[in-house]
Amino acid sequence: MYCPQCQTEFRDGFAECSDCHVPLLAGTPPPDPAGSFDPTLGLVVVLETNDQIQLAFAKGLLEDAGIPFFVLGQIATLVQDVDAFLHKWVRVQVPRDREAEAREALEPLLHPDPGAQNAADNAADTANESA
Repeated sequence: MYCPQCQTEFRDGFAECSDCHVPLLAGTPPPDPAGSFDPTLGLVVVLETNDQIQLAFAKGLLEDAGIPFFVLGQIATLVQDVDAFLHKWVRVQVPRDREAEAREALEPLLHPDPGAQNAADNAADTANESA
């Protein structure tokens, strides 16, 4: 018997998961999918920042790419009494086997294309001049 929601196994005789309050299924839980996160893999840092906007963009890019990540030091950003000198730096970490994919996903954030910004500025200038 197992819970289909949390995958916890139960002895025979139980009918409902004590945590999730859903009916149990017969048998054993299915194996984890092949692409699931392996906690035994080492984590690598792909971004260090004290910029909350950059952190939010990085998290969004990694989520969109389906890359699991961990933000080390994020708790310090929640504490208001921390000395401003510390700048509340955080590190975004990903599994070692997803590092290349994560760096590619973060490329536009880490190395923005200056040509795209110049084109946007020129378009804005042109619009302001014609107004």
